[in-house]
Amino acid sequence: MAQKLTKKLIDGFEYEGEGSQQDIRWDTEMRGFGVRIYPSGIKSFILSYRQNGTKRIYVIAQYGQITLEQARELAKKRFGEIADRRDPLLEKRATKKKHEWTVKRAFEDFLKHYAQKRNKHWQETERIFTKDVLPSLEVMPIDEVKKDDIIKILDKIRDRNSGIMANRTLAHIKKFFQWCLERNLIEFSPVMGIGKPAGEVERDRVLHDYEIKEIWDAAQEMGFPFGYCIQFLILTGQRRGEVAAMRWEDYNEEERLWTLPKEFTKTNRQHEVPISDLSADIIESCHTLLLGDYVFTSAGDRPFENFSRDKELLDDMINAKRKKNKQFPAPMQPWRIHDIRRTVATGMAKLGVAPHVVQKVQNHSTGAISGIAAIYNRYEYADEKREALDQWAAQVQKVLSEKSEKKDKNKSAA
Repeated sequence: MAQKLTKKLIDGFEYEGEGSQQDIRWDTEMRGFGVRIYPSGIKSFILSYRQNGTKRIYVIAQYGQITLEQARELAKKRFGEIADRRDPLLEKRATKKKHEWTVKRAFEDFLKHYAQKRNKHWQETERIFTKDVLPSLEVMPIDEVKKDDIIKILDKIRDRNSGIMANRTLAHIKKFFQWCLERNLIEFSPVMGIGKPAGEVERDRVLHDYEIKEIWDAAQEMGFPFGYCIQFLILTGQRRGEVAAMRWEDYNEEERLWTLPKEFTKTNRQHEVPISDLSADIIESCHTLLLGDYVFTSAGDRPFENFSRDKELLDDMINAKRKKNKQFPAPMQPWRIHDIRRTVATGMAKLGVAPHVVQKVQNHSTGAISGIAAIYNRYEYADEKREALDQWAAQVQKVLSEKSEKKDKNKSAA
């Protein structure tokens, strides 16, 4: 019996056919539009039309992957094509055969024509897809990817205790499929309706002095490029991605000044970072291992990328030393590289650095100077920033020395 389709009606539909008999519920509001119910319980929106005397059934999409309202809009579009003497079913088959758009091919196009041109952190997108998405989907036709396929990928990431990374991965996947949708590679996005796999709690972890010492020592042992990069983060408090992408051409050795072009910063404005003596020593150490255009690089032609892998190695080194140290028998509390940035800001505040100077050092877009004041106050506090970073570098040096001295005294007393 035909009736106006509603979400409530569709939710209640059950297969009433026999064997392989088709069970279709037609809509009274739009002739030729309906829902087909399969024995498995799956429901799909369909169109029925005639072309050159031949009756055709065109599947729009599966219910649950698009809404009833979206299906109606697509049906109107297809009926318009039919009125123009086009055959949607034959066109769909021909396009699929001609282009063979797999997920891998679509992603390569997305990377080349969109991400690399419009996203300055496109390498992270490439890394995420290479590690977690493409291994499962690369040979699959792009228009056959289902919501369940995406959920399985996210669940695997979450199951390795990386809930936040699962959230980040979902964001990158959504951007990719939105691009595919805009280019008519797909008619609906399989990520529609998928919420964040994990809850996010605002971080407030600040590293203790002894933890700074442990991280610094393990980083020293790891060496170039990751270890030196971590030490540079501890001394400057800058963003991880911006430090990883630091180029030799942006560093003025004579003035001890690192200038980040606005296209390389999160805030989209030029940012200058005065370099302390200790930071300059790290840069000099990298220069002796010059591999290419980037200061911290293992490949030469691109910034350092393997943060997750090397962070795990760093943690393993720290905890291995803790097992041998009676003072710290337990593993280090979980921490993230971004916690270093928060630690630097907190440390500077303890040293008496004014909040607006800390804000300028870390290139924050909001904070002590905001609103109208931020528009008219273009003074960059160059001298204040240098003094603050020199103070912080001296504090880091003090932390490293004090720990070493305490260890030496303990050895002497024994």
